[in-house]
Amino acid sequence: MKKHILHLIIISIMMVISSNLSAQQKKVSNNEKPIALFIEFQFETKDMNLAVELLTEMQNQTIEHEEGCIAYDILKNNEEPNTIYIYECYENKAALDAHNKASYFKEIVDKKLSTLIKEQKILKLNLINDLGIMM
Repeated sequence: MKKHILHLIIISIMMVISSNLSAQQKKVSNNEKPIALFIEFQFETKDMNLAVELLTEMQNQTIEHEEGCIAYDILKNNEEPNTIYIYECYENKAALDAHNKASYFKEIVDKKLSTLIKEQKILKLNLINDLGIMM
């Protein structure tokens, strides 16, 4: 009898876990998938310090004000000193849209940074899975 009750408890726990995983998978399977951006910027040597300053301010504002931002990293290419990369990841499209509409985005990126950019490439990427996301 005790084994039977124990089996029922284990099966119940497994059903709850399975249900939770199923709900998480449904969330990832629709338009709620995380979105990543990989951006490459080229600047003139004379503009690098200001570009780094502006990108760092954008990073700080984003991390401070946007719960939907999962990652925002600024990377420098040592082999190409005038190239900066940004890796951004957002919980979903709504979070990315909110980021792009933020007042500080318009002020920093649209008004200031855009005047310094010599060349840029933007890759909008969908995550294959969310195993690397640490929320």
